[in-house]
Amino acid sequence: MKLPPLPRLRLEHLLGAALALFALLALWPWFAPEAGSAPPPGKPAPAQPELSALPPRSAFSAIVDRPLFSPTRRPVPGAATGGKGIETRYQLLGLVVSETVRRAWLADGARHFELGEGDKLDGWTVARIEQDRLVLTSPSGQAVLALRTPAEEPSKEATQKGTPQPARQ
Repeated sequence: MKLPPLPRLRLEHLLGAALALFALLALWPWFAPEAGSAPPPGKPAPAQPELSALPPRSAFSAIVDRPLFSPTRRPVPGAATGGKGIETRYQLLGLVVSETVRRAWLADGARHFELGEGDKLDGWTVARIEQDRLVLTSPSGQAVLALRTPAEEPSKEATQKGTPQPARQ
């Protein structure tokens, strides 16, 4: 009796076997028990260290005073640094100003919305939409949301005077 010939070992078979071996080696640390990880039966487990309390927020004031991503490491002139006013809650994203249309796009976190002159926002009324700012009024006063230009470095004069540079057009 003659046995049938064995199939030849092909390159695909070798590559498949090598891939399976490498996969097993890569997954081994997740499935193999860690040697010496459990304490001996007679000894108690070591106590976990206690976490220290966080420092007060005032300890992090240097982060606000010297912003990391500002080229001069100084706060942006004219930027609100405290309080929960309307200027700090909303960000003016864009403006459309033409002869017939005046619209402003604002953001409140992830929420984006559009306003026109005369519209209401949290007790404030949109008084004017100008080329680079949105003017809001309320019985408590007036607020201005200025349109910020990205990554514009303030000039030496503007930094010394503490006034923001006008937006380029």
